[in-house]
Amino acid sequence: MASGYASLFRNKQFMCLWTAQIFSQFADRAVFVLFVAVLTAQAVASSADKTVHAAELTSWLYVAFTIPAVVLSPFAGVCVDRWSNRAVLVISNLIRAFFVALVALSWVKQYPKVAFTLAFLISIGAQFFGPAETASIPRLVKREDLYCANALFFTTMMIALGFGFAIGEPIIAHTGIGGAPYAVAGLFLIAAILLMGISDNKPQKHDREPWWEELRVGIAYIVDSPPVFRAILKITILFSTIITLNIIAVALVEQVMHLQPFQFGYVIAAAGLGMMIGNFWVGHQGPNASPRLMVYGGFTGLGLCMCCLGSLGFIQDHLFPLVGMSGVYFNGLLMLVPMLFSTLLGISCAFVAVPTQATLQAAVPEDLRGKVFGAQNTAMSAASTIPVILTGVSADNLPGGVSTTLFLIGVPTFVTGLVQVLRAIRDPSLRSKL
Repeated sequence: MASGYASLFRNKQFMCLWTAQIFSQFADRAVFVLFVAVLTAQAVASSADKTVHAAELTSWLYVAFTIPAVVLSPFAGVCVDRWSNRAVLVISNLIRAFFVALVALSWVKQYPKVAFTLAFLISIGAQFFGPAETASIPRLVKREDLYCANALFFTTMMIALGFGFAIGEPIIAHTGIGGAPYAVAGLFLIAAILLMGISDNKPQKHDREPWWEELRVGIAYIVDSPPVFRAILKITILFSTIITLNIIAVALVEQVMHLQPFQFGYVIAAAGLGMMIGNFWVGHQGPNASPRLMVYGGFTGLGLCMCCLGSLGFIQDHLFPLVGMSGVYFNGLLMLVPMLFSTLLGISCAFVAVPTQATLQAAVPEDLRGKVFGAQNTAMSAASTIPVILTGVSADNLPGGVSTTLFLIGVPTFVTGLVQVLRAIRDPSLRSKL
């Protein structure tokens, strides 16, 4: 029997969807870098207080990209269930390509409000892409290949999240700010062309209720279906934790590793490598394991690795001086220690993400997938905001800084995951399978 990955790589329609996701994800990251370059260049040219003005413009840019993610995802999910998935995916990329290309116009650079409007419109297009893409995966692959399919999608998503911003600078350097919008728009166009090769769903033609009533039905389905509700809750918690760790990484390299803040990419890269390793293993072996045990084992490992990373700060501040190693930090060769914990942390994240998303896709009926995954996107976007703000404040102001913050997040995660693992092991049905 061929492995799930071999089956997927022979599935031309899945490969079209997956490759299109790669181009679209990296284009999304490059778009943000492009807007930052355009806005800050204008700030430098026109503002006396350049630093403050540029930072303020970048903050407003975050707002322009975030509002549609929180507000429009549920409505987008309803539309995905009503319309052709393939058409939504193609049009979403074409719309983003069009608005990105408009950034090349001179008056966009002169008027920041125009740039914010374009960013807002591009983000609207992205909200339709996400639910349609997620809803298409279980239609294009066999049920037994869902683990492998989600492993590949999560791997490329995390690579784009960790390194996608890095491609923006080379694009701008080679094409200039004037030519970069066309280059980024080209990435969206390639994605749109690839998506024309996938099969489509068959939306029902009967008279439909108003969109808000369909949205209510979708939300009621989530609330009344405990497995679906728990799966969305787990994915939301994991996503919030991943975003929070991106913020913590900056303080970690500064306070524990004594590197420059902009070198936080070492930690993110190690976690990304861990996710790639974990995704590959879970995609290949996950269908033979207990999803419940794997997910809660992932949360246990996630909490334990965060505690281990948090302990490094206390070790260098209190233990090293006792053994005559005062002034020794976790850099140089010792940098391998936080890198190892970061890699294990990434592996733990994969143990949670892949089986949870695969279970969710298999459980939700096709005519409700858009609404459910739209609600999931809204929950993920909204839930990540407050933890990110609180994490940044606590890492800078609490006694112990980033180490205390990691323990505050890691200990409850570890304890909760361990309790659930023990309950799962005591489950008679699971014991019989083991």
